[in-house]
Amino acid sequence: MTFDRLPQGSWVLVTGATGLVGSVVVELLLEKGFRVRGVGRSATRAAQFTEHLKAKYGVSSYEFAEVQDFTVSEAFDVALQGVAGVLHIATETNFDILGSDTDGALIAASAAVLGLMKAAARTNTVKSFVLTSSSITAMGTAMLQYGPDAQFSTENWEDDLIPMAKSLSSDAGFAKSGITYAATKVYAEREAWKFWNETKPGYAFNTVLPVTILGPVANPTKGAIYSTHTWLNELFLGDRDGIIMKFMNPAKAMVDSRDCAVIHVAALLSTEVDGQRLWASAHLFTANQILAVWRKAFPDRAIGPDFDFPAHPKTEITDLDKSTKLLEEFTGKGWYSLEECVIANVASVL
Repeated sequence: MTFDRLPQGSWVLVTGATGLVGSVVVELLLEKGFRVRGVGRSATRAAQFTEHLKAKYGVSSYEFAEVQDFTVSEAFDVALQGVAGVLHIATETNFDILGSDTDGALIAASAAVLGLMKAAARTNTVKSFVLTSSSITAMGTAMLQYGPDAQFSTENWEDDLIPMAKSLSSDAGFAKSGITYAATKVYAEREAWKFWNETKPGYAFNTVLPVTILGPVANPTKGAIYSTHTWLNELFLGDRDGIIMKFMNPAKAMVDSRDCAVIHVAALLSTEVDGQRLWASAHLFTANQILAVWRKAFPDRAIGPDFDFPAHPKTEITDLDKSTKLLEEFTGKGWYSLEECVIANVASVL
């Protein structure tokens, strides 16, 4: 397998560049000799990361473009100038919005994806486009409950999440915002594939379906990352009722942020990967397995007792081999282990 769809030195646009996955993707691209134009809603909040990257990789290697409204296609025209590849990682995670206006959230999510895809199609330079979707688009509410053993593949589409989100009242709280978030991922990815298949723009297109993402971040800005990485650190520091428990009770599967970044970048660059949905998923896990890792790695630290959760159902991803092969071909090794991942995750709070 070759990874030369884009020549080294090409410009790659990365939305959500300061986030958990985006920041690691940016670093990986720079390490591989590409130039990166990060996109986000605030240049001020991105300033420390921008300076960090320029100091590490050279002032001409990285730029940041501020786009405040991702739903306006023309807003990307300047940022896309001279760009050969696009990694659209940013997503709407404002749970107040997701919990109050389902139709508005669906429309905004679709517009934010289609706007950039259409803008990329208007260029004569973009040759590859990767969209971050979510494993929930193929797993649905099975990710959220203790159910029967189940098998999943990228052929699965959980379209029922859309009417489910619309049926929930805003009084449902996190359940409403969580299901609406899942519905936006289904709807936006469906619309993306429809656009790509019908219009056949001049670029390769692939989507990535990450499971629970843990592991290190690359953005050193304090407080910049508020996601599963942060929430796992809160558990390590003693908060046993935090948001991370919504991803661990029950737990399904995890992937290290570094491996998730590899799947994105490898899909962007591989000449053999086009028109595919790709898992970013490494291992099944439980909260108690994570606690056991921490107890062994940090014997002098007080780690809370095991959780009394029901037995987890067995979950199998039947077509994970595509992603495993892509990862191994790109890195020369397999997935990061759960141990490596959760130890690296908490390094920032030791």
